[in-house]
Amino acid sequence: MKTNPEATIAFTYYFLSTKTTKTTRGPPTPTMGTPFVACLEPFQGSRHGYIVGEAMEKQPPSIEKTFVDAMEVRTAVFVNEQKVPAENEYDRDDTRSAHWVAYASVNMTIEPEIRDADGNLVQPRRSSTRSVPIGTLRCVPFPHEPHPVPNGEYYDGKLIGIIEPDGTTVTPVTLTGDYGSWDAPEKVAGGEASVGKPLVPQPPCRATSLHDGKEPYVKFGRLAVIPEFRGHGIATLLVSNGLAWLRARPDRFNPSVAEVGLAGLGADTGEEIPRWGGLVCVHAQEQVIGAWERYGFQVDEGMGRWREEGIWHVGMFQRLEFVDK
Repeated sequence: MKTNPEATIAFTYYFLSTKTTKTTRGPPTPTMGTPFVACLEPFQGSRHGYIVGEAMEKQPPSIEKTFVDAMEVRTAVFVNEQKVPAENEYDRDDTRSAHWVAYASVNMTIEPEIRDADGNLVQPRRSSTRSVPIGTLRCVPFPHEPHPVPNGEYYDGKLIGIIEPDGTTVTPVTLTGDYGSWDAPEKVAGGEASVGKPLVPQPPCRATSLHDGKEPYVKFGRLAVIPEFRGHGIATLLVSNGLAWLRARPDRFNPSVAEVGLAGLGADTGEEIPRWGGLVCVHAQEQVIGAWERYGFQVDEGMGRWREEGIWHVGMFQRLEFVDK
C-alpha cells in the first residue's frame, strides 16, 4: 500500500492485513493491528541522561518515552543484529534531532483457551493489546561534521584511518582542512551518554557532486525496523512521514545566529546568513541504496564510499519542494 507524503504528519495510520491466530495451548501469540507513527521534534522532551547499554525499563523516567522507544529499536537492529558497539549507537546529535517512531498495536494472547476432553470450554482465551515500537528514523539539523573521507575508516564517529585497495589494510592517518574530523562525543563513567562538545560550524568542507560544501542541509539516518515487522512498508511509512514533516516546515532548521554567531555561519551581515533550501542528505549503508533511491534520493558519486563501524556507506541527497513556499 502506498503512503501519501502529505498525510497527517504527527500520527499517520497505515493499515495492514491482520491474521487471526487461534490458540488452544502453547506460549502467548501476538497478532499485529494498525501501525502508526509518532514524531518527537528537535529539543522536545528530555533526552539527557540516557544510559548506554541499559535496558529500556531501567532508563531514567525523566527521558521522553518516544526517544526511549526509538533507542529500543536502534539497539535491537544496530547493536544486537548488526553488532555495532552499544556505546557508539547514541551520539550528541540525538538530543537536537527529530525522531520518528513507528508503533504496532499488538494483540497478545496471555491465557490460551482451554477445553476438556469432551470439548467443553474450561478457560476462555484472554488477550491484551498494547502499542510496541517497531521502527524509527532520525533527522539531524545543520551544522554537520565535514563530509566523510573517501575510503575512510570511522569508529565512534571518528576517522581512524584510510582503507587500502585490498579492502582490509587500514593505514592510520590524521587529516585536516576539507577532510577534517571533529572530536567524537565524550563518554562519562557508568555508561551514561553525554552530549559531547558543542557543535560549531567549521570552514566549508569539500564540495561533492551534489553539495557545494557550504549549503545547509539536514541529514536522515538511523532508519531501522524490527526484523519481525519487515516487509510491511514500515520503512516507507517512516521516510514518508519525515519528508512530509520537512516539506511543511521550510524554516524549521535554518541556522541560528544566536547559537553560533555570524562568523560561525560564514556571514558578515544578516543578508548573508545561509538558509536551508530543502536539501536532505543520508549516509546510507550500501545494502540499502536501492531503498533510498525509491524514496527519491540520489547517490553522490563525488562523496565516495567509506566504512562506519565496519559497514560500507555512501552519501545520497534529495532536494525537497516546500509546501506553500
